[in-house]
Amino acid sequence: MSSKLYVGNLSSDVNESILKGLFEEHGVACTSVIVPRSENGTIRGYAFADCDNHGTAQKAIDKLNGHNLSGQVIVVEYSTSRKAQGQSRNRVKGIIIKNLPLASTETDAERLLCTFGGRVVRCEVVSVSSGGKVVKATFDSPDHAQEAVNKLNGQDYAGVNLVVAFDNKESSSGNSGNSGYGPRDRNRMNTRNDVSGSGTTRLYLYPTIDLPVRLMVPSGMVGAIIGKKGVNIRQITQETKARVDIIRSKENATAVEKAIIIYGTPLQCSNTVRQVMDTMIKESQSASPASYETPPLKMMAHNSLVGRLIGKGGATLNKIMEDSKTKISISNLQELTIFNMERTINVKGSLEACCKAEEMVSEKLRESFRADMCSLTQQYNLFPGLNHASVFSGLGNSPGAQCLFNVAMPVEVTYLYIPTNAVGAIIGVKGKEIREISQLSSAKVRVEPARSEDDQYRAVYIEGYPDAQWIAQWSIYHRILTEVYNGKGEVCLTSEIMVPSNMVGRIIGKKGCAIQDLELLTRAEIDVPKDVKANEKNEVVVRIKGHFFATQSAQRQIRFMLYTAKAMMQYNQRGGMQGGEGREGRDGREGRDGRDGRDGRDGRGDGRDRGPREMGREMGRQMNGSRD
Repeated sequence: MSSKLYVGNLSSDVNESILKGLFEEHGVACTSVIVPRSENGTIRGYAFADCDNHGTAQKAIDKLNGHNLSGQVIVVEYSTSRKAQGQSRNRVKGIIIKNLPLASTETDAERLLCTFGGRVVRCEVVSVSSGGKVVKATFDSPDHAQEAVNKLNGQDYAGVNLVVAFDNKESSSGNSGNSGYGPRDRNRMNTRNDVSGSGTTRLYLYPTIDLPVRLMVPSGMVGAIIGKKGVNIRQITQETKARVDIIRSKENATAVEKAIIIYGTPLQCSNTVRQVMDTMIKESQSASPASYETPPLKMMAHNSLVGRLIGKGGATLNKIMEDSKTKISISNLQELTIFNMERTINVKGSLEACCKAEEMVSEKLRESFRADMCSLTQQYNLFPGLNHASVFSGLGNSPGAQCLFNVAMPVEVTYLYIPTNAVGAIIGVKGKEIREISQLSSAKVRVEPARSEDDQYRAVYIEGYPDAQWIAQWSIYHRILTEVYNGKGEVCLTSEIMVPSNMVGRIIGKKGCAIQDLELLTRAEIDVPKDVKANEKNEVVVRIKGHFFATQSAQRQIRFMLYTAKAMMQYNQRGGMQGGEGREGRDGREGRDGRDGRDGRDGRGDGRDRGPREMGREMGRQMNGSRD
């Protein structure tokens, strides 16, 4: 290991003696220090130092990397060749800000960071203590991150001295600046290392997401917000860099209010809200100058997040109203239905006050949402392949929110058998109930004709993605519980899914061990008929009986098992073809007969390092990219 160091980001008044003194001050012995200069004698901003050995060099890095020297935060790292220089230099895009005042929001922090140019890709509060808030932020380039660290570290902000440093954990994880916001990132797969020590890699099938800001505006204001031929909305998005979706579907064409969903960083969302509010105020003034009133800001939030926004005894909400000088009211619980778990947050006040309140409310909602998403990772093993962000947070119930959380998954078909006397409750008057179930879940739902007059059960055909299957089946279970069972007892129904005949053995397992373990895990009764002929698609029926969560868990486990097996087979087929191009081996480890290919000597069949990654990619394609 080299003992030569690179020292970067030096100020123009630093010379060899100053650097030597710095090393000696921290107990680091260096044999020589070279500070390159240009032709006119000015310092080029970097230097090289030779240490006695590798241990001394590592000590210098540990003590001096990030040290403030003459107003500059210097970079100390191992010196490399010019060829490898681009990869080894400190290219960290993430920074950590400590001691941020408690009254400051994420939007305030992002607004402060934007003064250094560039784009703040992500900004969020990661911890709060009596000493202040800790914020992690990511820039779009390392240069802007470097400038922010240089100028903000030690700067007085609202009466406190900020402590700003690079986020070295972000650098070591290899995720510098890759976090994104909005629906463009909805198909990004998160592959996280297994912390259990098993050496395997788990595949998390929900994307890196954050909570968008959702507004409700009067339908009469939508035209003014969009502008003639979309001029106004394009101008807003170009200035704020946020994405704005205005929900104007046929189903809510006659609605009094329309939903607006804003995707972006906290500052981008807040700036967009400000411009939307400003447009509404100008439109109200022009429509009725005499009786003009500032229109209220209406935000939407799922009921599971509202409780933490209110706080114990209303403390959190009262603090927001006091700090923002607004009046905030939240719609009653009685207005919630199984089809709409959203509550309206009404904010009244001046434009500046409403915008300040929006920043504080949105930060609290985002904080609660992130906490929920962290806890949902623990439920992944029970319901694999399901987009927990959509189902458990309830955000899929809001108009247009499916476009954020609808992770691409294979379309699935399920037959759910309901009692004949429950058919009316599911269909409703003139099909009203079944249409609502279909619209809520974004799934195709229909009740199949009776097979015979004496048949006690009717099949309900459900076609859709895993999230749609969950919501549709939950709605049917709920209707039967409330309308047929009068809210008492437990509803147990039978569902059928189709399984390729060549996969039945995987589900049953050796001597039935796999299916027994699956029944113990899910608490559902699983029946795989024996000696049943496959249909024209070479599929057989698997019946699952139990309460809602039992059947859902069993369905997800079986389907995930099928997707994984299919991905493995396709991977082995591809690996065999690639292995055939490698040099034939004698022991089967060097692409023998083209069936393995784990060590093709000419490089084309080499898969030792690539095997697990290819498996992950293949599973990702099967579970996240197959729409046909």
